[in-house]
Amino acid sequence: MNVVLYFQSQSKTNALEKLAGVQEVAAKLNWLVQPVEGIPPPAQMHQLFDFWNPIGVIVECGGTAAVINPAVFGTLPIVFFDHDPSCLPKNTFCVTHDSAATGRMAARELMMDGITAFAFVPYPERRFWSDERERGFTDALRINGHTCRVFSGHGSASDPTLHQRELRAFLAGLPKPCALFAANDKTATEVLTAAAITAIPIPTALAVVGVDNAEEICEHSIPTLTSVKPDFREGGRLAAFLLEVQLRNGADFAGPRRRTFGPLRVVRRASTRRTAIHDRIVSDALELIRREACQGITAATVLKSFPCARRQAEIRFRKATGHSVLEEIHAVRIKRAKQLLEDSTMPLKVISDFCGFANPNSLRKQFRKETGLTLSEWRAQGASLKGRR
Repeated sequence: MNVVLYFQSQSKTNALEKLAGVQEVAAKLNWLVQPVEGIPPPAQMHQLFDFWNPIGVIVECGGTAAVINPAVFGTLPIVFFDHDPSCLPKNTFCVTHDSAATGRMAARELMMDGITAFAFVPYPERRFWSDERERGFTDALRINGHTCRVFSGHGSASDPTLHQRELRAFLAGLPKPCALFAANDKTATEVLTAAAITAIPIPTALAVVGVDNAEEICEHSIPTLTSVKPDFREGGRLAAFLLEVQLRNGADFAGPRRRTFGPLRVVRRASTRRTAIHDRIVSDALELIRREACQGITAATVLKSFPCARRQAEIRFRKATGHSVLEEIHAVRIKRAKQLLEDSTMPLKVISDFCGFANPNSLRKQFRKETGLTLSEWRAQGASLKGRR
C-alpha cells in the first residue's frame, strides 16, 4: 500500500476533520495516511522518509508563521494545507481556507440581528487569515452602509495582561448594542472574558461571533459561543486531490495549484441569541439546556434551577418559550444528531450516545417524530444534496 505522510499542526483545532477529508480520498486511492506531529528536524525527516518510503506529503501547517522550507521535503510531491500562500514558492500546490468569505458570512449573520454598530477583533499576532477575515467582514459591512471599529492590539500580543486591559477599554468604548466578529474562537473567548469583567451583557449589549467552531471552546464558554464553521473536511479532500494530480500528471498539471475551501455554516449559540425572552431565570435555563442536553440532563434537573415549585417552573418556561423544557432538550439533541449525520461517518448506533439519548431506539423514535425521516434517510438525503452542489 502506498504511504502518504500527513504532517499535522500541533494546533489541534479541527485536526480530525481535516485529516478525515484526506482519508476519505485516500481510501479510494488505496493510500495509507500516516500522521506526523509537527515538522521534525532534517535528520529525523530523513529517517521518516527511509522508514515509510512515502509517495508524497501533505503539510497541514495550522497557525504557523512562514518558517516551513519546502526544500526539507526533497523531491517528493507536496501539498501545503493552510499555509500563507505568499510565503511559498510560485506554483506550489496549496489549499487554504477562504477567510474573506468567512468574514462575509459573519457580517451577514450579525446584520440580520438588526444591529447597526460593528467591531472586529483580530488575532493578537499578525496572521494572513486574520487579515483576510477582517477585510471580508469590513467590506461586506461597507457595501451595506455600515462602518466597523477594529481593535488594534497587535502591539500588546506579547503581554497577555496588557492585551486584555486594552481589549476591555476597546469594548467599553463601543456603541451599544454592538455586533463583534473575532478572528477565531480563541480570540472570541478573550472578548467574552473582557466583556464579563467590564459588565457588558452578552448578547443584549454585545453579540459575539468567532471562527472554527472548536466545540471544546464554544460549548464551554460563558455564554456559549456562536461560531462560523469552515468546511475543514472539504479542505482535506482538496489537499488529497492536489497530491493525487501531482502523482498522476507531475509538472504537466495545467489546473490551478491553489485551491480554497469556504465556510460551511454558522453554528448559533448563546453569544448571539437575541430573543424576546426577558425572564432571566428562563434564559439561564435555556443556556443550561444548550450546554448539557447532549450530556444527558433531564427536565427535572433543569426545573430544579427555578426558585419555585416544579409545576410553576414548567408554566413559567412554557410561557416564555412556547414549549416545554423536555421539548427544548429534545430540540437541542435532534439538532446535534443532524450535525453528526451530516458531518461524520459515525455509525448510527453510536450517535445516540453523543446526543444524550438513553438508547438508540429513543433517538430513532424522537428523530422520526421531529423530521418525518429515519436516521438513515436523513443521512442519505444530506449526501445527495452535497453531491449536487
